[in-house]
Amino acid sequence: MYVYYSEIFKKHTPPFRHPEAPDRLDYVIKGVVEAGGVVKEPKMREDAWRLIYSAHDKSYVEYVKRLCGAGQAEIDGDTYVSAGTCDAAALAVSAVMEALDKRETALVAARPPGHHAGFAGRALTAPTQGFCIFNTAAIGALYGGDGIAVVDIDVHHGNGTQEMLYERDLLYISTHQHPATLYPGTGYPDEVGTGRGEGFNANLPLPPGTGDDLYIKAIDEVVLPLLMQYDPRAVIVSLGWDAHKDDPLADLALSLKGYLYALSAILSLQKPTIFLLEGGYNREVLQRGTKALVRLVAAGDFRPEETQTDSPLHVARRYEEIMQEVRRHLGRYWRL
Repeated sequence: MYVYYSEIFKKHTPPFRHPEAPDRLDYVIKGVVEAGGVVKEPKMREDAWRLIYSAHDKSYVEYVKRLCGAGQAEIDGDTYVSAGTCDAAALAVSAVMEALDKRETALVAARPPGHHAGFAGRALTAPTQGFCIFNTAAIGALYGGDGIAVVDIDVHHGNGTQEMLYERDLLYISTHQHPATLYPGTGYPDEVGTGRGEGFNANLPLPPGTGDDLYIKAIDEVVLPLLMQYDPRAVIVSLGWDAHKDDPLADLALSLKGYLYALSAILSLQKPTIFLLEGGYNREVLQRGTKALVRLVAAGDFRPEETQTDSPLHVARRYEEIMQEVRRHLGRYWRL
């Protein structure tokens, strides 16, 4: 598996102490090296900005470009732009397009993250852009066109991706901590898409405290059946490591065993799969998770080096209530 990485991705620099900082990539690359992965420098595409403009509102893109030219600015209390942000974001888009064109299974170890960025930045009802600038996953899905699926396993709902794909018949699946308990406050089961996209937007909100046992059940009973019925040409995975029990910004309780189970299920489709780094703020988890992912793709090595986490009884009860709601809404479109 190729790992697309460039030092340019570290040029998106915060103006103050921030959880989404350049050193995240140092730990990702340590994991790649430990696993024997191949690091590949992506090439900036001539059409990168055209693709960004085609997905996002023109005035928003030009606003970000002006901020990059200014050298350092805040979009909101969570989200910043620096002099290197625009180059980093355009190169991230270029890397995803290269992997899609080559039909590769690859990891794009890029930043800034993107899944909270909507058409004009702040998406749906979110109070901020949540560290995100341009929505690389959605841009990739729109570029790839028919048959592209996006699976978002970040702990936060990908509100920007949902907004941008909501009227498209491109499958979007998001597993995330329940929106009543965490930013951005969207991603309920009844949000299923509209127009051509009706039925193609699938949200699986999980109660705080959800462990591997229930997460594996959600993968088996909802995520994998949806993917198998959709039968994608390629899959883009918005990969956030922040659903891990040791992440400081949320309250799910997955171990790497739960993560690897989900990633292995996606890979079992035997379709080109692009893993795109989103969240994840525990540096050791970033390193160990990346190492495990590279080993999984290279050799089917399923050794998470962590024991399975189990959910408390009250969490399991709430999970079943939520999944009944998920099945009620998605069962109109899919066999679940």
